[in-house]
This record gives sequence, structure tokens and C-alpha cells, in this order.
Amino acid sequence: MNPAVRAPPPADFPATAEVIIRRLRNALAAVVAGVPGFTFRRPNDLASELGLDPKLAWNVGRCLETPDLFASVRFLPGPTGMRVFLCAAQRRAAPAEAIAETRAAFAAFRQLVRTHAGSRKYFNMLAAGLAATGAARADIEHRRLLFEGSTYVWGVQTRTLFRANIVHPAPDTETHDLVTLRGFIDFCRMRPNVAWRLGQSFSVDRTHRVHHDTRHTPLDPAWSGPVPLVPAFCSQPIPAFRPVRGVHGNTEFEFVESSVGHTARITCVTGELLRAVEPRYRTDLYDDFCVAFAIRTPAEALVFDLLLHRDLFPDGGAPRAALYSDLFGGGLTLRYEPTARLPLHDPVTRLGSGPDAACTADIPRYVDMLRYALARAGWSGDEFDVYRLRIQYPPLPTTVMLRRPLPERPA
Repeated sequence: MNPAVRAPPPADFPATAEVIIRRLRNALAAVVAGVPGFTFRRPNDLASELGLDPKLAWNVGRCLETPDLFASVRFLPGPTGMRVFLCAAQRRAAPAEAIAETRAAFAAFRQLVRTHAGSRKYFNMLAAGLAATGAARADIEHRRLLFEGSTYVWGVQTRTLFRANIVHPAPDTETHDLVTLRGFIDFCRMRPNVAWRLGQSFSVDRTHRVHHDTRHTPLDPAWSGPVPLVPAFCSQPIPAFRPVRGVHGNTEFEFVESSVGHTARITCVTGELLRAVEPRYRTDLYDDFCVAFAIRTPAEALVFDLLLHRDLFPDGGAPRAALYSDLFGGGLTLRYEPTARLPLHDPVTRLGSGPDAACTADIPRYVDMLRYALARAGWSGDEFDVYRLRIQYPPLPTTVMLRRPLPERPA
């Protein structure tokens, strides 16, 4: 009996791709360098020298200029563009052996694409995941497509999704108080029968237990509705809500259905003061300070601000940001495995001190909102350092977290 024939193990994609892409780039460089009397300095030179379409010339030039091998893949022309480029180079008497090598290297590249991705679009995604540079730009390009698709599927979108957490030592000196502002800027529906839910604040300890016993006080004492709106910063008429049961058994609220399109856009801002939210110093149940923002609404931009009182973290330093998928994580236990963490290349930036440092075109009258919240809490804005995470086209469903270790209790 013949022994079973085992299939050879699949080729290692990064190593194989690196060899083939490098070969193709070197061949392209040899063609450009071999054109008599031509010195390549910038992509536009290829358009004027070879008579190429400016976009094709720009792509070839950027492919050669980009130091990161895998990041350069997105600029490689397709079959038609490569054929046009090589014909133009041949007319300008580029070396025949360099042109032949480029055709052979490009054939090997196309086979690589078919084997590992099936199409050039998905191959570019594989390459972007291996690139050491350009990841932020690739993120935005693909998140924009996700935003457009999510807008259609869910039937809603908003220009800006925002949250600001203002954190101050509590009078008991053992915990911290928190003011939270959150809202939608220019929220609109694509379908008239869509209702949309507002999130609520709660605390989660390191055992993943959810705490709802924190005392919540609306920022606006004159507002008597069930949702803690700040009417001075909401669009008119004030959005209407109805109560619904949340996943944790608590009562949540959602926008009632209304008209569609830009003429029916809504700006909604809520604000609450939470007392003695969590321990100020490290404990068995709380070893770090963490604020989370669940992303459930297709948005052009997310703004997540953290205003930290200097007495809470005397050593300073920006919090760390992490983005987690909620497809298989989160839920009732708010538990995330390491594999649920998603790439996030957007930085947390220290903007300065006080509410004036937080000014942004993403949120109209934002500085006024922060001043109002600080005044309602009785706090001085100059005592706070402002940190911001801004994400264009944030993916959903996800949760973004800002965290930093809690200090040890002073001796």
C-alpha cells in the first residue's frame, strides 16, 4: 500500500510576499532608472517624461518612494496600468531586460494575489496589516467605507459622537466624583421607522461586576424629564424619548421615530454629576482608572475627552487608549479577551489645561458646555488637564477605553 501523500505546508505569506514585492519594486526602479537622459525626482516627472496619465505616474512614483515595502503595495498599478507604463517606457528606450523582468515579476505578484487573497482589494488589506507605516491612513479609508455601509444598514448617522468625563476628588478623599457630558451632533435618520437608544453610565470592577448604585444628578436642575438633557445645548424642539429595558435590567431611553434627512437633524446633549463613583486609590476591586465609551452609532467623528484634576494623578501622563470589538466581547459581564482588541493608531493628545484648551469644530459651543458643567459641579476649570482621543469614522460595535493605573494610597 502506498503511503498517504501529505500536502506540503502552505508558504509563509509575509516572507513570500516580501520576496515577490521587493523583486517587483526593484524591477520597476530599474526601468525608470534606465530611461535615457531621465532622472526621477518626484512622481510628476514620470507624467511629463513618459507621457503618462498623472494618476498612474503618481502611483508608480509613490510605489518607488515609499520606504515601507508592504505600505507601497497600495500604489502598485493594476494590469492595465502596468501595461501602459511599460509600453511608455519601451517607447522611451528603457532597457529591454528591465522591462522583461518587470513583466515576469508582475506575473509572480498577480499569482501571489490569487493564491493568498483572491482579489487585489483583499490583498491590499493583507499587506496593510503587515505595514509598519501608513496604518492610520489605511484605517481611515476602510472605516469610512464601514461608516457608509453602517449608515445604510442601521438607518442612522451622526456628524459627531462625543463624550467628556470631568473627574475630581470627592469630599471623602477616598473616591472621585465625575461629571459626564455626552451627545450627538447632527444626528439624522435614513429611514423614518428607526428608534435609537441612549447609553448610561455605570461602574465595572475588576471582577466584571456592574454597579448601578452610584447617585446620578442631572446637571440642569430645571429639567424634569426622565433623560438628563441639557436643553441649552440641544436642538429645538427638544428630542422626545421613551423608556426601554436595558441589557442589565436597568431602564434606558431611546429617541422616538421621526422624519428623515438633514432637515430633521437632531443635536442632543445630556449631562450628569455622579458622586463617589469609584475608589481614588488602588484596591482589590479597582486597580486602574478606566472610562469606557460604547460605540453604537455610525459617526463621521468620535471625540472622547478626559478632564483630570491634577490632584488625582500628581505624576501626570496621558491615559492609554484601547479599542475592543463587541461582536464577541462585552455583553453582560463587560469582559474582553485579548483577542478582542482592535488596532487603534489614533493617539491620546494632551491639549492643555482648562476648558478653553478643548475647543473643537466637531462640537459647536463645546467650551461653553464644559464651563457650564464645571460651574454646576462647583469646580475650577484651571485645575484640570485635558486629554483627547479623536477617531474618524469609529467602527461599530466597539468599545473604546481610556485607562491609567490608580496611585497607591499615600502612607
